[in-house]
Amino acid sequence: MSVDKAEFLPAPPGRHKARELSLWALYQSDISGDPVGRAVGQLTEENGGSKVDLEYFKKIAAGVWSRLEELDQLISRSADNWSVERIAAIDRNILRQAVYELLTEPDLDVRVIINEAVILSKRYGDKKSASFVNGVLDRLAREVRP
Repeated sequence: MSVDKAEFLPAPPGRHKARELSLWALYQSDISGDPVGRAVGQLTEENGGSKVDLEYFKKIAAGVWSRLEELDQLISRSADNWSVERIAAIDRNILRQAVYELLTEPDLDVRVIINEAVILSKRYGDKKSASFVNGVLDRLAREVRP
């Protein structure tokens, strides 16, 4: 189920930006310790007129935040020899939102979820982030979507 470089499955219109905003909100809240609602409110106001699926953004950000413990446990099991605390904050939050989508969006193709996470990790992570995120999500996808 991992995404290879030749394969590209586009996200529905506005969903890619929704995932990006969700990542920003989750990252900000993770670093600051503030509730995610503050960042969601700010980003919603700033992006109200843009082509973004704001409802999906809010759903993902709030859903991830409400299930952090469960998501972190799943990630820890699939990230060989890595506790969630040791994973870079940007990668940790990319993984959290992708795992949330794997669990809550059964009609969304696994490859789309993984591809979107890899795109975000290439843009915001370091040079090893994409392969790390891809590997963890590939293992997790087989577990949560057999």
